[in-house]
Formats: sequence, C-alpha cells, structure tokens
Amino acid sequence: MKAKAQPTFMYALVSMILLFALLVTGIVVLELNLQLTMFIGLMAAIPIAMKIGFSYSEVEGFAFDMIRNALGVIMILIAVGTLIGTWAAAGTISTLTSIGLQIIHPTYFLVTALILCALVSMATGTSWGTIGSVGIALIGVSEAFGIPAGMAAGAIISGAVFGDKLSPLSDSTNMAAAVSRVDLMAHVRHMLWTTVPALIGTAVLFTIVGFMQGTAGAAAGAGQLETIQSGIAAELQTGWVTLLPIAIVITLLVMQKPALPAIFVGGLAGLAVAVFYQGFSFTEGIGFMWGGYVSETGIGIVDELLTTGGIVSMLNTVVLFLFALGFGGILTHSGLLGTLLRPMFRKVGSVRKLIPATLAVTFVNCGVGASGNFAYAVTGPAMAPLYERLNLDRANLSRTMEDAGAVSGVIIPWHITAVFAAGTLGVGQFEFIPFLFLSYLSPLVALIYGLTGFAIKKADGEEDRDEDGGELSAASAVSE
Repeated sequence: MKAKAQPTFMYALVSMILLFALLVTGIVVLELNLQLTMFIGLMAAIPIAMKIGFSYSEVEGFAFDMIRNALGVIMILIAVGTLIGTWAAAGTISTLTSIGLQIIHPTYFLVTALILCALVSMATGTSWGTIGSVGIALIGVSEAFGIPAGMAAGAIISGAVFGDKLSPLSDSTNMAAAVSRVDLMAHVRHMLWTTVPALIGTAVLFTIVGFMQGTAGAAAGAGQLETIQSGIAAELQTGWVTLLPIAIVITLLVMQKPALPAIFVGGLAGLAVAVFYQGFSFTEGIGFMWGGYVSETGIGIVDELLTTGGIVSMLNTVVLFLFALGFGGILTHSGLLGTLLRPMFRKVGSVRKLIPATLAVTFVNCGVGASGNFAYAVTGPAMAPLYERLNLDRANLSRTMEDAGAVSGVIIPWHITAVFAAGTLGVGQFEFIPFLFLSYLSPLVALIYGLTGFAIKKADGEEDRDEDGGELSAASAVSE
C-alpha cells in the first residue's frame, strides 16, 4: 500500500504564501471578481498538491469530496433564491421595510437601522441583499438627518451581518454548519449564546451615539421617508397578510423540520400571496422564483429596495461555494494546511487555548481569502479533530468560526463584504470600520466564553465548565 504523502513544513509554507499571494493579487491588485480569483487559486493548487506525490485523480478527489459534502447547502441556497423572489413579489420584504421606516426618529436612527437590517437579514438570509436594499434606503435617510455616513453604514452593516450569521437561510450559516458537519438548527441555537449578547451591546452603543448626534435634519429626513413609503405603496400592497410566509417558515424551523423543505414551502407561501393578494399571474409568480422580482416604480431608491431574489441571484454564490470548497479540500487533504498548523496544534490542549486559536485561524483565513466562506472551508476540516479529541461538540467549532468570519471578517478592508458595502453605500471602508461594533463584540464574547468555559458544549450535550480539563498530549494533537 502506498504511503501517505506529506509535505515538508517549508514546502507547505512557501506553497501557501504563493497561493494566498495569488488570491490577494487577483482581488486587490487586478480587481478580479472573487469567483474567478478562487477558480484560478483552485487550479494553481492542483500542481502544488501533485508535487507532494499525489496523482491528479487523488487531488481531484480531494476537491470533489469537499464539494460533495456541501451539496445540501447548495440546494438550500437555491431554495433561498426562490423564497426571496416570491417574498419580494408578495410584499413581504416591502412590509418589513415599511414597518421599520415608520418608526424611525433621528435620535434613534442608528439603533433603528441596526434592528431593521437585522430583521430583514434574518428574514432573507443575506447581508448583501439587506445592504443593497434596505441599506441603500437608510443611507439616504441618514444623509437627510445629517448623520455621518460612516456611523450610518456601521449600523446598517452590523445589522446585516447579524442576520447573515444567525439566519437559517444564510449561505454562511449553512456553510459553517456543513463544513463542521453540524445540524443546521443546532448550529443556529448554539450561536445565540454569543450573538445575542453582542447584538444587545451593539444596540446600546448605537443608542448612546444616537443621543450624542441629536435630532438635526429631522424635517428633511421625514421628506425622504415619505418618498420611500409612497413608492413602496404604489408598487405593492403591504399588510399583515404579506407576513404569513415568514410565519410559516419560522413555525416549520421551530418545529425542527429540515431546512430545505421548510424554505421551499416558505417560497411557495410567498408565491401564493403574490398571486392571490398582489394579483400576479401564476406564470409570473413562477418566473419570480427563477429570475427574481423586478420593481419598476421609476423611483431609483425604491426600485433598488424591491428588486431582489430568484435562483439566478444565487448562482454567483453557488459558484463561489464550489471553488472555495474545492480549494479548501485540496489544501486540507493534501496536508498543506495541516503541516502549517501542526506546531500550533502541539500547544492547543484545552478549551482555553482552542477557542482563541479557532478565532485567530478563521480571521487570518478571512484575510487571505477575502471571504468568510473560504475561511470556513479551510478552517473547519483542519480544526475539527482538536474539538473531537477534547470531547467538544462540533457546534462550538461552527459557532466560533462564524464569530470570527461572518461577523468580524467585514472589518478587513479588502474582505468581499466590506468592498461590496463600500461600493453599494458609497462609504469608504475606513469610514465605517470603526463603527462596526458587532464585529468587535461578537469575537470578544466568544473569547470570554472560551477562557471561562461558559456555554461550551461537550460532545455528550453537557456544558464544559472545566476549561483546563481534557488536556491533549502533543502527540495526539498532531496525529492523523
């Protein structure tokens, strides 16, 4: 039987530097889209892995095995695309936005923007969609109120990434659960321990900042709000009927029904509301599931707000998933990543050390890959053995990765979400990064839990209160 090939530390180090330099050059210098850059990185990783001693078919298998494990996530993303398209046509997203805009007051604008974006992002599962819809509306209102754009963008992005992290509809939530091999809803429930306290702290901070800003620009802001509200009312009917699809999905998920059929049923519920309440034909409704809903009010800010969804809108994310997972599979199964992490593994023998190490590794991978999903694909498989050897539930791994990836990755200026937010909202990264309070509080809460052992779930379902227990030997930490 052929011995398993293993790269030397120096070969692994040089290879990883070259691969990550390739990614950074493509994204930052050449300004290529992330999907193409990741595909190039994937192709470049193949000969590097073959040089270690693997055949092409083996390296191909490394990539395909990782992709195969996440096919369920890809199916969920497709279902989410259909759901968002029908919810937009049903008026569900419009009603949520309208309710939020009605309660805005200049003093409470920042905390309201945070909560509104969190609700919309939770409902849709997309931070980009929230930033590109409700976020655009709110940034215009903030300008009318005289609130600094960096502050407003900080509140918008914080709310958007909160939902992106916690929503069962989110690609990052599904990705973190999939690579960690954790049940989706178990992952979501475990994240509440870190995410909810961080959101409360963020809301308090934005409330304080809001009071410091005062109420300047209230009259002008009211005019902007009226324009948005009238545009929404002219396009679609709003009302409690439009919230029925959300209620159905939440009910199914609370009943712990599988995510894929629950989301698809929610999309069908949106289709029903679009047809019987909004007056669209059945054929048009089916079209929204594929191509999304397109608003044509003629009011730019409203059309940006309401045009969203469809399977087509998810294709770029699906492609990114495929390439990032394939790339991560090669780095992991070829031993390149494990060789680099092995020295750290020798020192990680307790929860007190493992949680900070996971936060650090995930954040670094976010930086080099400019994407949380890339970080999960690489970090999850590499760190999972340490959690198993400490008898820790893998939900701790998936939660910690999201604390450092989905929430905190956006503070990296070249991170794809930071770049998207800056371009969409018209606010520079360095203007809003200081106000991304959630991005700082979430990993801080996770770090405190890791150091104290609080809310750390053991593999048998019990919480680990002994943070120094279960020490790993150096040999077991690095063994395969």
